[in-house]
Amino acid sequence: MTTEDPMLRRAVTALEKGDFETSFVLTEALAIDGDALAQHFLGWHYHKGLGIPVDDIKAVFWWQLAAKQGIPEAQQGLGWAYENGRGTDRDLEHAYYWYTRAVAGGDRTARESLMTISPQLSSEQIKRVEQLALEQAAET
Repeated sequence: MTTEDPMLRRAVTALEKGDFETSFVLTEALAIDGDALAQHFLGWHYHKGLGIPVDDIKAVFWWQLAAKQGIPEAQQGLGWAYENGRGTDRDLEHAYYWYTRAVAGGDRTARESLMTISPQLSSEQIKRVEQLALEQAAET
């Protein structure tokens, strides 16, 4: 993840210094303005409870926005949420879909997660989900 925006860089710096509240405020402002990286980052704030209470429903909301804009880390986070039923219903096909999208974007954590959940899906499910992921990635 790159932090090209100076405000997002300030948010990351604040997070690294343990100033979670400042990081949250800066990230939230950017996320509301539509910055995809900030949306992903805000999802992690909610997921980890950084400067705010843990809220996986809000984490999933922000990850969905960022994931649809092609942020691999958000796609991986969304896959994790679907795999574990955190902030959303547990759905291994959706998890596999988002992990596949994240892997295509270069996320290594998602590759390991695919290996973990693939034995729980049929080969037909995997083929269908992979085809859908490829088609929708081409549209992004």
